[in-house]
Amino acid sequence: MKHKICAAFIFDGFSDYELALTMAGLHRAGNFTLETFSTKGRTATSRCGLRTLPHTSLSCMSPDDFDLLVLPGGEQWEKGDNLEIFPLISATVGHRPVIAMSEATLALADLGLLDEIPHTGIHPGHFEQFCPDYKGSSWFRSQSCISAGTIITVNGNLVMRSASGIFGLFDTLQEISGNRHELFDPAC
Repeated sequence: MKHKICAAFIFDGFSDYELALTMAGLHRAGNFTLETFSTKGRTATSRCGLRTLPHTSLSCMSPDDFDLLVLPGGEQWEKGDNLEIFPLISATVGHRPVIAMSEATLALADLGLLDEIPHTGIHPGHFEQFCPDYKGSSWFRSQSCISAGTIITVNGNLVMRSASGIFGLFDTLQEISGNRHELFDPAC
């Protein structure tokens, strides 16, 4: 069975537990290998203090290199950091699934990708607070995760609060790995 590549963006302050939960769900759903990258390929220290040496740097990443892009949360998204990854996100959406968790959903809102699709995030006012051009408030849902085409948004707070939130994330990962995107076809 061919390994599928899950590319995860890491940066100082990334939410390692969100990445760990996502990888647990992906391992449950299929045969995935984690490849991490940071902006400059340097070690990143997570929100919980875990020092992580990435496999590569952002400049070496292309949507052709992976099957799934994961953007874990972290306060840097609220500070307006991580802008360097915006071109990769834009190039990936529509071609490969993108999972944005917690604060990372702000990047999708900044790019206008949540203006006309169902999505979740930390809370409804969070987008308006940090993304002045956000127009998707009528599409916001208070759910643990929502899959809309190749965009999957995750409310990390709801996932962490209950088993149903964790299983909601796992069910969404199973759904996209089995039914939503040809790259996740088990026959590949």
